[in-house]
Amino acid sequence: MVNEGRWEDLLLKVKVKPGDFFYVPSGTIHAIGSGILILESQQSSDITYRVYDYNRTDAQGNKRDLHIRQSIEVTQYPHQDPTLTYHIKQEGQAVFTELCREKYFSVSKWDIRGQSKTITKDWPFLLASAIKGNGELVIGDKTFSLNTGDHFILPAAIQEFSLEGQCELIVSHVV
Repeated sequence: MVNEGRWEDLLLKVKVKPGDFFYVPSGTIHAIGSGILILESQQSSDITYRVYDYNRTDAQGNKRDLHIRQSIEVTQYPHQDPTLTYHIKQEGQAVFTELCREKYFSVSKWDIRGQSKTITKDWPFLLASAIKGNGELVIGDKTFSLNTGDHFILPAAIQEFSLEGQCELIVSHVV
């Protein structure tokens, strides 16, 4: 199918809607369609193989290089959708849903509706992205506003914090 350019037969298209979560394990061919905004959490890698490029060309009419052989070598097949088990914990006015935990990282959705209890960070750092609403991050006697589209990192030195407001966050950390 690759050699014949039968991409419609080979690749699966998935309709998406706001708020969807997809875990895409390493070795899975994937792409993001036009008009879709995503937040991607991933294990750092210096390698991306391009297996298909929608026949796009640059200003001079040149197509970008493809990496067919390398892609085939690292692709996991046959494809199997990963089994996800969400772990949900409610504390006061906050709901913490672990969406994915794998070898290198964890991804969670935090739904804050009011004020969270003090959160003790058990990880070396925490990366958070506000995906909806407004709120505040409180660290000691300092308060920082949070709005949709804001991102922050809590480094190792910050052990405790709380969140207030009406907001949803996607939170990632190493395992």
